[in-house]
Amino acid sequence: MLLSIGSAASASASTAGHERFQPDITYDLSVTDAERDAIHAEVEALAGRVTSARAGDGSYDPLTLIGAMLDGSSYDSISRGGTAATAYPFPVSNTETNQHEYDRKVAKLAWVVKLATDLGFPVVVQRQPDKYVYAEIGDPDAPEMVMALSHLDSPTASVTPAQLARWRDADGNLGTPGAYHSPYVQDGWVYGAGLQDDSGPTLATLLAAKALLEAGLPIDRRIRIVMGIYEDGGPGTPSTTNTATFQSIPYNSNPSFYDNWAYKNLNREEMPIAGYTSDSRFPVIVGNSGSVTPAVSMSLSADSTKAFRLTAATAGVTLRACDPTLKDIAYGSTTQIASRAIFTLDVANASSAERRRFASAITDAAKSKRWLPAARGTTPKVQATIAGDALTLEINTDVAMEMPTPQYGKNAVVWGMYLLSKGLGAVRADDLRLKKAADGIADLFFRGGVEGEAYIGGNIGIPANLLRNPSNGTPNLTFALMGGINSETPTSFYTDATGSLSIPMFVRSMHVNAADSSQATAAVTAAFQAKGFTIGDLGAPVGAGLYVDHDNPLTALQFGSYQASIENNPKEFADPYALRDVVYPQGTTGGTLASSYRNKMTAFGAVIPGNERWWHTANERMKVDSAVQMTKMMADGMLEMARYSGPAGAKLMWADIPGLNADRADLDLLDVTIGTYKDASTAVDKRQLGGQALLAATSFNIPMWTGRGNSTPTASAFALGHAPGGVYLPLTDPEYLSSTYVAPMRLEFKVERPGYMSDKAWATFVAGGYGDFRFNIRVGDQVVPLAVPAGQTADKFFSSRISATNRDAIYLSVNLAVTDAPYTGVQPVVADSKTDLYTVNPTYLATNPNPFPERGAVEKRGFFQFGDGQKNAEFSSPEAVYVTVANAVVDTKPSAVVKKLKGNTNELTVTVTQTHVDGSKTPVTARFTIRNNASGTYSVGAYQVHVETKGNQVRSISIV
Repeated sequence: MLLSIGSAASASASTAGHERFQPDITYDLSVTDAERDAIHAEVEALAGRVTSARAGDGSYDPLTLIGAMLDGSSYDSISRGGTAATAYPFPVSNTETNQHEYDRKVAKLAWVVKLATDLGFPVVVQRQPDKYVYAEIGDPDAPEMVMALSHLDSPTASVTPAQLARWRDADGNLGTPGAYHSPYVQDGWVYGAGLQDDSGPTLATLLAAKALLEAGLPIDRRIRIVMGIYEDGGPGTPSTTNTATFQSIPYNSNPSFYDNWAYKNLNREEMPIAGYTSDSRFPVIVGNSGSVTPAVSMSLSADSTKAFRLTAATAGVTLRACDPTLKDIAYGSTTQIASRAIFTLDVANASSAERRRFASAITDAAKSKRWLPAARGTTPKVQATIAGDALTLEINTDVAMEMPTPQYGKNAVVWGMYLLSKGLGAVRADDLRLKKAADGIADLFFRGGVEGEAYIGGNIGIPANLLRNPSNGTPNLTFALMGGINSETPTSFYTDATGSLSIPMFVRSMHVNAADSSQATAAVTAAFQAKGFTIGDLGAPVGAGLYVDHDNPLTALQFGSYQASIENNPKEFADPYALRDVVYPQGTTGGTLASSYRNKMTAFGAVIPGNERWWHTANERMKVDSAVQMTKMMADGMLEMARYSGPAGAKLMWADIPGLNADRADLDLLDVTIGTYKDASTAVDKRQLGGQALLAATSFNIPMWTGRGNSTPTASAFALGHAPGGVYLPLTDPEYLSSTYVAPMRLEFKVERPGYMSDKAWATFVAGGYGDFRFNIRVGDQVVPLAVPAGQTADKFFSSRISATNRDAIYLSVNLAVTDAPYTGVQPVVADSKTDLYTVNPTYLATNPNPFPERGAVEKRGFFQFGDGQKNAEFSSPEAVYVTVANAVVDTKPSAVVKKLKGNTNELTVTVTQTHVDGSKTPVTARFTIRNNASGTYSVGAYQVHVETKGNQVRSISIV
């Protein structure tokens, strides 16, 4: 007998009665709604949506998002391992064992080079045929670069013999040879290996940059899209010694990922000021979480003779009508939260009336949560059936969600316990141990009928200040009850023979210290014990590795950009919009390419909160709509990163200045973020400007890392700073003590056109027609001009540019050489310098040609050298570095008033209001005695003003 059937509607993820948490670190977004609309329109134009297609069938445009995803996944780019050679150019092995890894990767990279070229990218670079490719947009003279770095390959986990048997081709056939790299579009999904990890998202970043290229919106920094191909089980990374035979790098250490090694070590490419990898989840991933898996248990043996006793309980992946591949999601690398649960009860001792009351209570509860009735053609969310004396309650949430993000999902075990609590309450089974367990789980994770925040511990008694990191909102703990589903066969969590209910709970931790972690986990243990459960040891799971420290403004930028993307059009982004109240930055399982770019890179995408995470499994897929949404989010975030957050940016470079060590003047060895160059206009004494207008001022502080950013330090390591165990260069380091470090840089100020400046006045300003731009530093109360020394030309020390994307801004630059030493004044120096740090080992060059002779060019540059005040392994500006120009008049506006005097005479007052570069206004006024209708030209200071009058009225006025 069928007692109840549930619906496809879903409950809200918001936590009722909870005010939304606001992180301490925020970011003022620059991308406007109008710009976002323009970007999204370009993405739609590039989307190439199709309802049905097979790779290579000619039915789609290959230069579109979906077309590129189909073509890209048609290459077998599974990383099957092997080894890398130990000498330049370090080719990967090409054997039968790895199914000719080299040939396969070369083929896909050649395709992506052609794709980027055909898409019209102005810069497309590939150093070696079997390694990464990058495309770049933006002004080539821009000193800073932001980067998206992801990978085009897939892991062997999705093509094991068991997985290959599960792959379906476009006709639905199982086990077709080559099905995994024969992608297709069907029923709104794109299928194929790498579609979600990570060939599809990597190509989405490329198309996002293409959308920005087409939109032509103003950017300050260059945007670089780097596409690697060995993230998932690539060849062994060559040793630092082997690398050094070709490329000698000071303070070198190897990244763990081969693609990062190739980019950072083999070719010593430019480091980004900020970046992301698309290889995880939105809104932003800040690092790798710690974990523990305690069991939540209760003995139900006392129920053995009672009605409605539990006899079986299993959990698995939700069922979905007409979706035979959904079960394959369970075989991915990250286990699933229970989205299907089946409870079987013995009702032999229950009367017919009690059975009806039980079923009626479950039906009413399901209706109250809008789980009833089932929409036509969907799998019921709630079903209760009775066969003989066995009552079976089955829950299918229709949301397949992975274990690291329980707050986005619907937990079928929790739903089932909530329904059991209602049903058992209706039959007054208060003495049933099952009722106690159901009540406890329902209260801890479904209080008020709401999930969401409950899965970060909102109902568990954890102090409110320990639920999230105060800087960025990252959940300190997440709780995935029955979160270990990794098979399509439901997993048991109840043993009838012993009456043991034992539910594994996957707990992920991002706590920053042991004290906070211990306090929170103690509260968790107490909460479960208070409900009658025993719980395994939670310990103090601290030690999360951070890609970026919690207060890094990059996190706030990307989080803010994600929110703005979905809030710009809630209808288009309906699924992520519905979860916006519980979505914050967070940690992840495993590692990503961001781990080798300390404090400069996060993971941003590809999985959108609420979407299914398909990777490392058969029938990998992504919704077409999700692919387009993801590309819009990425484009928005790229544009936001590519704009200065303050008045300045800088190119760090190398220079051979006598007596100074420039080996640490490398962005990979310096803690520089998008928020490093701060506005310092208030530090400039306006009384000392004289006749100059302040255009921009900045200050900065740049600590030196202890080593290259190839690791993910903990929050405690960040907090230690220069102290032992900290992330920064120890002040006891022998080389530090014996040398003076210098950071040569081209410091660039962005000066935007004021609203009061006309086209003509702006053209004059840009051309320097209002006077020379002057650079100064303020040290204490002293203003020190940065003046070109006699015998040198200004272009060695200063430069300017106007971006092709923004004619209403000029960028003014000065070369500085900031030393980690006391300030003793400013010394202009000219030195050999380079901005591309590529340097081939001289021993290699003795017997081999330089493969890239155009790289690492040295030229003479002028620098203003000064100490930053103290030797502390940091490069700091003085109170301000600033640029001024003569505060000339850039606009004049005449006005006149006629006042009646005696007889036929009047008084004419003529005023010329002068607007200066800094926006200040000064009037020049003159008075004249005139007769009626005495139109004419009058001298007002240095101006000749023509006035037309009639009687007491001024008809027109103009400056001659």
